[in-house]
Amino acid sequence: MTAGEAGAASAAADRERSELAWLYGFSDWERGVGWNPDAAPEEAWKLGRTRALLDLAGAPDHGLRIAHVAGTKGKGSTITFLEAVVRAAGWRTAAYTQPHLHTFRERVRLDGRPIDPERFADGVERLQRLTDELAARHPEAGAPTTFELTTVLAVLVAAEAEAGVLIAEVGLGGRLDATNALQTDLAIITRIGLDHRQILGNTLAEIAAEKVAIARPGQTVLSAVQSPPARAVIARHCAEVGARLRVVRPLPVESEAVLGLTDLLAGPAGHQRQNAALAVAAAEALAEQHGLPLTTPAVEAGLRDAWLPARLELVGLHPRTLLDAAHNVDSARVLAEELRSWTDRPLWLVLGILRDKDARAILRVLLPLADGAIVVTPPSPRALPATSLAAACRAVAAVPVEEAPSTGAALELARARAGPAGGVAVAGSFTTASEARAALGLAQVVTADARRAWLAGGGLGA
Repeated sequence: MTAGEAGAASAAADRERSELAWLYGFSDWERGVGWNPDAAPEEAWKLGRTRALLDLAGAPDHGLRIAHVAGTKGKGSTITFLEAVVRAAGWRTAAYTQPHLHTFRERVRLDGRPIDPERFADGVERLQRLTDELAARHPEAGAPTTFELTTVLAVLVAAEAEAGVLIAEVGLGGRLDATNALQTDLAIITRIGLDHRQILGNTLAEIAAEKVAIARPGQTVLSAVQSPPARAVIARHCAEVGARLRVVRPLPVESEAVLGLTDLLAGPAGHQRQNAALAVAAAEALAEQHGLPLTTPAVEAGLRDAWLPARLELVGLHPRTLLDAAHNVDSARVLAEELRSWTDRPLWLVLGILRDKDARAILRVLLPLADGAIVVTPPSPRALPATSLAAACRAVAAVPVEEAPSTGAALELARARAGPAGGVAVAGSFTTASEARAALGLAQVVTADARRAWLAGGGLGA
């Protein structure tokens, strides 16, 4: 790299940091990017601010096809499958997901890749102008949140890139989520479980009501197979608003070998067959209603190509080392299903959990499978301290529990405790999974292409 190129790269990095600092200035650091103490608290503005920002930008969402995805478990995998299938069929894709692992730009993807720093910085500069206009025209709305602004950024990027479809993931719930301000074409409901109960409700029926509220009159709604309480609420809401509900069953077992699900998006086959089935049904809906040139080879190629980091991600063999962002009971159960097959090896867990999660419920699922645990304080304002997590571990199961100063140190210690023939699983939060990936040198491996290159270099041999 020449001196001129190095200078340009440094200037670009400085610009990205500056724009990101501005964007994060609209967050409550204790609660996250979806909250801002300067935002008007009235329900009307929870969607109204995002809608106002979009309208000030010329309503770019009205010119896009948008698939809207809500649910508790499987949203990320379903979106990844759908992205890959649609691209294989010939359309450009945009996706808006959260949280990110290593860079905020991962939240907005074009063709499966995080947007580049220049596109990100240009988009944020446009957001700055829109925010000034919002304050001038709607002072009663208060300031937007980081999540609301990033939702608008995703729409702007997708429109500018002329994406064939924008796949937008709900951040929290659905009814009052900023993404529900978008004009959408298709609603997808992945499996619903108990999560964010302090906000969404204490029962599956209450949580399902919040999530299915993304359904619009006349719209196709694709739902995973749900528990009876959630299934009843979804069916009732769709009937009330006049949406067309289709319950999508998992792909058949024989699809595993044909489509490579057990290799490329690792995990319990039934779980991923359900996510893949939702994605295929969504692609079929885009074909029927919007002209996506979908073929069977495109479906098969897309499902084979799909990959998502930190979801049952195998990163080492000696000891067998798995990274997973499991942060609620449902995702912990999926991880546990995988770990139960590791009965022939000692298993050590690396755990770091945020304090707004039900830590004991997660521990009750995972700890009985382990020979020991190393706990950490994740680098987050919402982290559960390692000392508190260690105490919770000891209250749940009689296994050795140790504390470590960082996820990297915990991973090294757990690998030593397990030995070359053992197993290590990292779980508890996206932050913990991110720290583990960075410690292993995987921070740049966030796309399917990057993973293939890593595997070709012998990545699983460590």
